[in-house]
Amino acid sequence: MLKASLIAGLLCLSFGIANGQYVVVLKNGRQLAVQNYREEGGMIKFSGAAGEIGVSKDQVEIIRRADPSESTAAPRVSLDRPPPQTAPESPPAQSAEPEVKSPAAVSPDQQQAKKRAEEAKAYESKLKELTAQLKELRERYSLMTRGNQGPEPSFFTSEEAFKGQQDDLLSRLRDAQNRAQGLPTGSAASSPQFSLDAPPAYTERQRELSDLRSRMSQVESERDRIINEMRGKGFEVGSLFLE
Repeated sequence: MLKASLIAGLLCLSFGIANGQYVVVLKNGRQLAVQNYREEGGMIKFSGAAGEIGVSKDQVEIIRRADPSESTAAPRVSLDRPPPQTAPESPPAQSAEPEVKSPAAVSPDQQQAKKRAEEAKAYESKLKELTAQLKELRERYSLMTRGNQGPEPSFFTSEEAFKGQQDDLLSRLRDAQNRAQGLPTGSAASSPQFSLDAPPAYTERQRELSDLRSRMSQVESERDRIINEMRGKGFEVGSLFLE
């Protein structure tokens, strides 16, 4: 292609058009505007501001006539100076991330206070749970034995209330008789084998009342233990008592 371009340039020269303005395009991308040029040996020569300039044909990509729109007074381009390069755009500045401050060190006193607060909360939660259980058991027991709920005493005005009171007394008696012989009470009670003096059996209602009393005793004992531990550690318990 280079050879064909040079031949085309020489043909133009031979037809007397070399006096027009030409553009010498080099292989490195530079372009030189010249009034005329000539080929001599392996060189393309043309006049410049500093005198005659020669360029090896190996460096020339093509020689073409300048377009009418291109200025005839275009500045000469030095062969030993690279074409101007556009400076690369600098990346957009990134907003500085806010500095993350490390949490302040927790003092031993603060750690101890936090641990104590968590322990107190755990005690209060357990005590509230036991208190609710004990209240529910007492209400069930009161309803079975007196026909009403609540701590206030009531008069037995119905046959069901009198029967409930009688079952409660007999249930307590059966508990005492079984304990005297080292036997379990309530639902766990059973007539001992080969006993000549076995205690009377519970009725279904008496057994249920015995189990309720046993469960109330267990919950109340556990509740008292929690309260005593809280007192021993200086925790507030006054507002957590049953009414």
